[in-house]
Amino acid sequence: MHGFWLLLALNGVTAPQAAPAPCAAALCWNVKPQICVTEQPNQPCQSDLQVQWYSEQKLSPCLFLAEQLIQCWQDATTGQWQQPLSWQHTELSLRNSNNVVLLQTELKVLSRKPMRRRIASPWSIF
Repeated sequence: MHGFWLLLALNGVTAPQAAPAPCAAALCWNVKPQICVTEQPNQPCQSDLQVQWYSEQKLSPCLFLAEQLIQCWQDATTGQWQQPLSWQHTELSLRNSNNVVLLQTELKVLSRKPMRRRIASPWSIF
């Protein structure tokens, strides 16, 4: 009988896998990665971009990378999207049917090798 109650207790602790981590807002999302590291400066990021969103109310939002439409959902409280992309510094946004931004985040690209800086001035008076 103890095993039965333990099983019920463990089942109650398990969180649903479809919803992202809880937040205090009515609309939340999880974007991975938001920062991508490349070998060289000005090199685009080659990464598998993942987006999960959750809303307390049904929405029909669309996902945009910069101004490019990526994915839309109809009357949903959750949504997931994942795809390999090549991108540089840009913005990812979730917008409603009136093109109003609901959520937005900046996607950054950093490089392992920083741009070379000139130590001395390019001119000299001598």
